[in-house]
Amino acid sequence: MSNQANIKTIIDQKDNNIGKFWSREDGDIHAPHGSSTMDTLTVLGELGATTKEYPILFEAIDFVLRYQTEDGAFRYSKTSSKLPCMTARILAAFGRLGAHTDKRMEKSYQRLLDIQWSDGGWRCNTVKLGKSPDTDASNPGTTLYVLDAFRFRNNSKKEYDQLDKGIEFLLKHWTIRRPMGPCTFGIGSRFFQVEYPFLRYNLFYYVYVLSFYDKAKQDDRFKEAYTALLAKTENGKILPENPHRTWRRFDFAKKGEVSHLASKRWKEIETNVVAKNIDD
Repeated sequence: MSNQANIKTIIDQKDNNIGKFWSREDGDIHAPHGSSTMDTLTVLGELGATTKEYPILFEAIDFVLRYQTEDGAFRYSKTSSKLPCMTARILAAFGRLGAHTDKRMEKSYQRLLDIQWSDGGWRCNTVKLGKSPDTDASNPGTTLYVLDAFRFRNNSKKEYDQLDKGIEFLLKHWTIRRPMGPCTFGIGSRFFQVEYPFLRYNLFYYVYVLSFYDKAKQDDRFKEAYTALLAKTENGKILPENPHRTWRRFDFAKKGEVSHLASKRWKEIETNVVAKNIDD
């Protein structure tokens, strides 16, 4: 099935969760996981859908922006907390859709810069401090979502210096590997299973996002992660090992079969890495 056909199929399912634009009847845009508003917009962006080609996505973006608060954070429902992972994931989804230049996004980017954690990453304040050093740390997954979002933005040198601290936090996690942060993101056997689309913290998503940042590409820890992902490829192609069940019926996310979209992302990684002469 072509990208256009997949996009049409997904857009035609916008009412599947009862609410508007893949939201639940209660207005939740974060659930059900995999087919939520945020997840679906991310996948549409991965497929190449843009607001220019699909004007209905303007309506979807306007709908999501109703969840933006005055300080730039996003809620995922009327009663939810303001979580940085939600803000970052929404910005990253909008970036994929070509909506990252919308002026309404800027206060959300600034919000993320303002709440960076002391260890360089980002965390959700859902667990009180003092439980353990690992729990009190930033969330690796949240930090990855933030760095994904910022790669669409025209950042200043000062802002890149801030983002470099987040990159260092993620590179440290490659070495530590223990579950970190309130949501306990770890690096274990599941992390190393190739996942696509990019919805969860895993090796493919980790290498893909970091490949856009010069600080990461010159680091031996990134090179180790890149090499681990390279070993998963077959003739320059990516075969998803652990696709989310919501998407595995689509040709770009079938388990054990070549994904043209995932392989395209692998080519981007290779291009980014070669540009920094990783083998030097």
